[in-house]
Amino acid sequence: MTTDPRHIRISDYDYPLPDDRIAQDPCSPRDAAKLLVWERGTLRDLGVCDAPDVVNGWGPYRLVVNEARVVPARIFMPRPSGEGHFELFYLDAEGLSVEQAMAETSVLSAWCKVRPSKKWKDGVVLAHSCGLTASRLAQRDGVSLVEFRWSTGQTWAQILGDVGRIPLPPYMHRADTETDRDRYQSVFARHEGSVAAPTASLHWTPELMDRWRKVCADTQAVTLHVGAGTFQPVSADAVGDHHMHAEEVVVSQRVIEALADGMPVLAMGTTAARTLESLYWWALDWQLSGTMPRFVDQWAPYSELLIDGSTPQGVELLVAGSSAQAAELAVNGSSEQGQAAAESDSLDPEVCALFAWAAQELAKRGQDVVSFRTALIIAPGYSFQVVKALITNFHQPQSTLLLLIAAGLGSAWRELYEHALASDYRFLSYGDANLYRF
Repeated sequence: MTTDPRHIRISDYDYPLPDDRIAQDPCSPRDAAKLLVWERGTLRDLGVCDAPDVVNGWGPYRLVVNEARVVPARIFMPRPSGEGHFELFYLDAEGLSVEQAMAETSVLSAWCKVRPSKKWKDGVVLAHSCGLTASRLAQRDGVSLVEFRWSTGQTWAQILGDVGRIPLPPYMHRADTETDRDRYQSVFARHEGSVAAPTASLHWTPELMDRWRKVCADTQAVTLHVGAGTFQPVSADAVGDHHMHAEEVVVSQRVIEALADGMPVLAMGTTAARTLESLYWWALDWQLSGTMPRFVDQWAPYSELLIDGSTPQGVELLVAGSSAQAAELAVNGSSEQGQAAAESDSLDPEVCALFAWAAQELAKRGQDVVSFRTALIIAPGYSFQVVKALITNFHQPQSTLLLLIAAGLGSAWRELYEHALASDYRFLSYGDANLYRF
């Protein structure tokens, strides 16, 4: 019987993480980090430089990376009194895609985390020496809708580059430095808009990426613009009471077409993994509804679960939608072909067929790129449809990222983390890496 992830107690995914084990600075050089390899029950202590060789021993694999680029999202606006500043942490533009927001040249309404929020009185306009002004329009759930205006002719991306500071996670108890502008960014980052880094990607140098391209049979790139909520611990007692943040996904038709060949997929980072899994539920929703979705709900994979937490008779894995067709597409083992695929690293034939259908439909439309927002939560009980292996960092206790890891590893996640703590691994964004083969 499959457990409904909504009933999971987040306290069961806690572990002791001393402050001195949280990396405050990146290792130098980038690829000097340690690597803990978990391959279906076997643990090995290696280095990041060894990762391509490990994957090379698995046979042909497709590597998928996230090309999101972090923007300097922390804006410090002087207080009208002249004493101190307000920090406006830019989160998301109102009513615009990330690309549209970054290209704005005069005015932008955006949701921001304001500190200290109570000190910003109604009607007060904040002004920066660069000519940028900020007016608060509304407040909701601890964030503020702020209207920014400027007349320099610069894009919003350029404004942030000039006045913003790199948004290091709060568990790094230090101010950002000029060095962080380079090191809190992957060497292949291209698309500006993230307010947090896809941290697994921080380990790779151009030389190592060349090795990855030689080792992997194919390399593809997607974009998930990482939001500030990604690294936040879950505050609710039960996972079902946690409201998942939504993030923008951008994927090319070429990537979807490539996935249709069934080659095993290695995701570089949880953001790449979440993108690929979201893409599956997006395509499934599109096929079943006949309308291209703009959003993937956080509970999309779990809607067939019964109220008592069990699944319909004969269904061993989680399914989506309310129809038999959804179950047929989503559940590994629902056919002889699916059972055969489940014994290898290849994608299930029905998953491949779904991606082939989506790629063909996009080609008919002449559409090269798709964009949607995803709030998908991946928690224990989830069956990965696309990702067969994952490179990631060590994650915070009681976080949705740790839930994602536990979905792939099962209860072994605790043994792995205990080993890392006992073996002097560095944790979180600037810490060491893991390589999992599910």
